[in-house]
Amino acid sequence: MKYLFSSIMIVCLCLIACDVREDAVGSYQNIMVLVDAGEADILAPRLSEALEVEIITPRAETIFTLNYVDSTKIDRMKIARTSIIAASLESPGQAGRFIRGSLSPEALRAVEGGEWIIAKKDLWANGQLTVILAAPTVEALEARIFLGAEELFRLVNNSVNERHGEWLFGRVFTEGEKIALQDSIAGEYGWAIRIPRYWDWEKGSYEERFLWLRALEPERWIFVWWTPLDSSMDFSVERWQHVRDSLCEIYYEGDIVSAKFEPETTGVMLGNRPAVQIRALWENPHTLLGGPIISYVLSDPMTNRLFIIDGAVFAPAVKKMPYLRQVEIVCRSFRADVPKFYEERKERGK
Repeated sequence: MKYLFSSIMIVCLCLIACDVREDAVGSYQNIMVLVDAGEADILAPRLSEALEVEIITPRAETIFTLNYVDSTKIDRMKIARTSIIAASLESPGQAGRFIRGSLSPEALRAVEGGEWIIAKKDLWANGQLTVILAAPTVEALEARIFLGAEELFRLVNNSVNERHGEWLFGRVFTEGEKIALQDSIAGEYGWAIRIPRYWDWEKGSYEERFLWLRALEPERWIFVWWTPLDSSMDFSVERWQHVRDSLCEIYYEGDIVSAKFEPETTGVMLGNRPAVQIRALWENPHTLLGGPIISYVLSDPMTNRLFIIDGAVFAPAVKKMPYLRQVEIVCRSFRADVPKFYEERKERGK
């Protein structure tokens, strides 16, 4: 479904925003939410199911945390990186009044016709996403959130990745992403990946069909491995685990995919190619250490290669999700199509 963006928002949304906008602040994981009290018991559980997705790191963490605000805390939404306003068109509360007063007649007709997600970038602050969720009745909105949970999560998660990526690859204290190293990898290996300022090449070679990138404090690492693509190859999760464990026996001091957590798979896009995302845990049976994995399996007929782009985190005593998101962003910058990689770089103005 295509989301409704700012072209359908009426002038009052612009009037709410400041003429001179500051940058949004706070955690990328926290989402400020405004829901009317009369509808909260119905909508809040559905929003939690859609966005407070739990992952094991091995401690249970949620990808996002919802923080509900009322009229006394509404200013927090204006500086938050991500916020959601959810209400039915018939709700008499603050969220309902905001939505009815903020949408153009065209937008209101679209909501009555079945559209329910309206996304607005930089409404009150730079680097901000505000999402309006609306339907004619609260029962209809509950159903739309339930049925469209993956769609809502994908919208918010992709937006957070995009905005967090701008910081991750941005220039800080004169140092930016490592363009020269990216070019060297693209020229030698025949594929490309963006490398943040504090990441480095650790080991690997073209002959080994393996490359390891690493960042410290806390430890985050990514490897890329590939093999010739065989149309008869059945690349299951079990096959992925076998390949990963075999590589880690050589390069990672014997790390293995933990049997304590069943790997979870999701279909995603890497650039313009479909891929399988795998979330799992790693552990080392010798050191008793461990942490989260986010891995991608990509078949690329153009280069006749099957790739594994695999990221992991070791961050004891702290939350892993913020660092795991950085690993995800770097993994998702992978492109088997090198000309496409350079085309995207040119579009970014680098």
